[in-house]
Amino acid sequence: MPRRFIMLPQSFFPSLRLYNLRMQYTPLLYLWGLSVILTLTLGVYSLRFRRHPASVPFIAMCFLASLWAASYILELGGTTLAVKVWGLKIGYLGVIGVPLSWTAFALAYSDRREWLTRRNVLMALVFPVATYLVILTTESHGWFFRTMNLQTDPATSLILIDNPLGWWFWLHATYIYGMLVFGTYLLMREYWEKRDVYRSQIIINITAILLPWIANGIVISGLLPVHIDITSVTFSASIMILGIGFLRYRLLDITPVAHRAVFESISDSVIVLDGDLRIVELNPASLDIFNLNHGSVIGKPFREVFRPWIFINENDLQTPRYYKEILVQDDGGPMRWMHLHVSALKNGPSQNEGWIVTLRDVTSIKENESALAIARDEAMRANSFKMQLLANVSHELRTPLGIILGYTDLIARKSYGDLTDKQVNILGRIRDSTQYLDVLVSELLDQAQLDSGKLKLSIAAFEPREVLGSVCSQLSLLAEAKELTFQATISDAMPLSIVGDSQRIKQILVNLISNAIKFTETGGITVDIFTTSLTEWNMRVADTGPGIPPEALQSIFEPFKQLAEANKTLRKGYGLGLSISNQIIKLMGGTISVESPVGKGTTFTVRLPLITESEFILD
Repeated sequence: MPRRFIMLPQSFFPSLRLYNLRMQYTPLLYLWGLSVILTLTLGVYSLRFRRHPASVPFIAMCFLASLWAASYILELGGTTLAVKVWGLKIGYLGVIGVPLSWTAFALAYSDRREWLTRRNVLMALVFPVATYLVILTTESHGWFFRTMNLQTDPATSLILIDNPLGWWFWLHATYIYGMLVFGTYLLMREYWEKRDVYRSQIIINITAILLPWIANGIVISGLLPVHIDITSVTFSASIMILGIGFLRYRLLDITPVAHRAVFESISDSVIVLDGDLRIVELNPASLDIFNLNHGSVIGKPFREVFRPWIFINENDLQTPRYYKEILVQDDGGPMRWMHLHVSALKNGPSQNEGWIVTLRDVTSIKENESALAIARDEAMRANSFKMQLLANVSHELRTPLGIILGYTDLIARKSYGDLTDKQVNILGRIRDSTQYLDVLVSELLDQAQLDSGKLKLSIAAFEPREVLGSVCSQLSLLAEAKELTFQATISDAMPLSIVGDSQRIKQILVNLISNAIKFTETGGITVDIFTTSLTEWNMRVADTGPGIPPEALQSIFEPFKQLAEANKTLRKGYGLGLSISNQIIKLMGGTISVESPVGKGTTFTVRLPLITESEFILD
């Protein structure tokens, strides 16, 4: 091969100005120049994916491979020993760095990023840094290269460097080849274990991994007719192949990584079909649910594989958003309900490349629905029985209770003869217990009617002053018995007659006032009835009792709820009074609120719509 020399100006490479740099021409330089351009471009382009964990070592591998190829241009093209030695020494940054970044890339890409700790990286760099220091000073000790001289290659007439290898070189080679073997093993295992729809990409990546090994073996064995090292070029080619695969399939983007993770881990059965309805891929859940072998079903028609469990025609399999509920049963196994969905697999807005069949096991949902239906029917029957029982209780208990009260009054009035003081006392206890039982029966019946929506209001005109007077005359004696003050007032602005259910109004007042008397030991009770506007009137009952704890305020209007702090005497009853009052107030279109600072008493305020008799007649 003829030699041509290119004289470069001394200012082109200032650090080598003293070596009178001249470059020998060979077409092989274009190959390394192309490697520099391609790997450098790929590294710059890959910066856009730098958020991916595997991109950082991949970008480093691109730049180091570019440096390796560029330095080999200097080594191969130089004509003086000094130029070739400097090219060789600079190139060893890539020789050392590419295998290390290759291994780091393999760790990150195979989800072993926890190995890339600062401590592990620093430990892995100790020997390479020592090696590079040995290379820089090899002329003084001959550990890496025993000598370095020039020789002319008889086949090409190129001036090449002759550098017999020293003992440290073989330590370096063992370390670097160990790194390469480890990284290659990780990548090969990753491609072997991961089931990828893009099977051609696996073959391309494996080829890229093996290419530098093959090239290095050829160089070491001396099979090349030209005595040059093509390892840097093959590494550049390998990186380009990997890079094209990553950019083509966006393997350095987070989206496909997430998609693959979901496909592998999702509990639903997912089956990917091609345009001819043949199975392209199945996720692990499909194999587990139907007890299939991955290798034996790939490429087979869907209907042939799933005929024992699923009956579906081809038109339905090619219908986007098709849905079907199916029943699956293995031989001797339990029956399972599954929802089958068909989705189109598109590559663009209109191009349809296949189909995705998703099967979701809904057996537990079906069982829960069945259990809920049974529980609902049982609850409805129980509620109906409760209503019937309460109606019977109301009818069966109120009559004898009325008779007991009647005879008690007659006996107390001495209609059947004189009574001793002890007998009068016993009759009083009988009357109190009978009245308590009568109230309890009435409350239970009211609560049942409210729950079923059967309680009706008796709307009519009434006088609020008469209602207040009736309630106060009934309950003031209870306050006096506990030596409590009792004050009731009604505003002059209150109309003489309003419209509503007077009996329910009385019931609300009795509940609120009797509760106030029950929980107040000192002080008194105040009842006020007043208007706040032309459309609203209020009833307010205040006491000087102990108040209600803040945590109990949210539950006092719930049925069968009582204050935990109350003693057994105060807890007489079943906690229905406030619940029934609240629900009746809501039926009337009003609201009830409570203010109860602990230790400062309790105030209940009932707000009701104000309807006068004239407005009621006009309506």
